[in-house]
Amino acid sequence: MSKTILRPLALAIILCIFGILLAPPAGACVGKTLVIGSTGSVQQDLLAEMLSVLISERTGTTVKVVKLDSPAAAHEALLKAELDMDVEYTGASQLQILKGQAIAGPQQLFEAVKARYNQDLNLIWLQPFGFDEPAAVSVAIPAQAAPVVRKDTLKKFPALARLVNKLGGTIDAATIARLEGEAADGSVHDVARTFLKSNRLI
Repeated sequence: MSKTILRPLALAIILCIFGILLAPPAGACVGKTLVIGSTGSVQQDLLAEMLSVLISERTGTTVKVVKLDSPAAAHEALLKAELDMDVEYTGASQLQILKGQAIAGPQQLFEAVKARYNQDLNLIWLQPFGFDEPAAVSVAIPAQAAPVVRKDTLKKFPALARLVNKLGGTIDAATIARLEGEAADGSVHDVARTFLKSNRLI
């Protein structure tokens, strides 16, 4: 084969290899920023940071965490598309957002809230983290913490739901109490990242 044919062929192969090496990670949405809300408690900051680190490190997507004054403000920002995702609590959402009746069964409550959010608000509940937060509600009702995300965000980030659902059931009551204690004394980012690494999520 002549040198004149080999040179363009070699160049094409080199460019192809560079294209593969420089390609963004699977599921990445280049040029898009995903915004996660937190209401500023240690628990909220920790869970928001956990979501941020998981998404950014596994997909290469730019993630920003913003603080809001209250759960109501965070929910309103989610509805207005000022946020893509936040962490909400089933009991609080049922009573305060949906103005519904108390439901005693955790799974029944989760399914009821999930269905209403999907149908009426175009918001999707992902898998609960695995713990209840009694402080989120003023009456005896389950209050499972879970990520809530906009439907249009899931269209822009098609791999997001499956990735975030890997956190489902990984944080029980003892674990969140331990992590909050560690985060209160140190860096929320470091605590979140260490937890994700120890569970082989990043």
